[in-house]
Amino acid sequence: MLSLAYKTIKKQLNEAIPEVSGRIHWYNSLLTDDHAEPVFQTPTLFIEFSETHLVELKGYKNIQGGRLSFSIHCVEQFNYDDDAVLNALSIADKVYRALHKRDFKLSELSGFEDLNGTNKDWILLSTIVRTAVSADHRHINLADSIVRFTCEAVDVDSNLKF
Repeated sequence: MLSLAYKTIKKQLNEAIPEVSGRIHWYNSLLTDDHAEPVFQTPTLFIEFSETHLVELKGYKNIQGGRLSFSIHCVEQFNYDDDAVLNALSIADKVYRALHKRDFKLSELSGFEDLNGTNKDWILLSTIVRTAVSADHRHINLADSIVRFTCEAVDVDSNLKF
């Protein structure tokens, strides 16, 4: 489930925000060591997923879905000037515009285009909604603006043969 959600979100952000294209990554606590130099170029985006509780979808054998919550960290190198902070906030606004109120179908992903217009073209992520914005002030050398989202998601990873 998370692999297709990650690919879908990453693809949309790469296409919608040219200044971070190619610099969108899986969040893996890369921001916790403030005494180390960043091992990534900025500005960059990190996608962080929260725990997702799944349920069996009624009427479908062996297909699960649930409410998916995720955060996008908009990170910029910070040298104590407002330009870096304003750039991170500007990118956070672009993240909002790229994802808010969007649905994503399976056929939007590379390798699944043939499903377009068929009954097998599942909606992977349904009506993504921005739920919160915040800033992580714990970093010495990075501005980290965080945009949180939630949506309904269907796990079709193991059900592509249906």
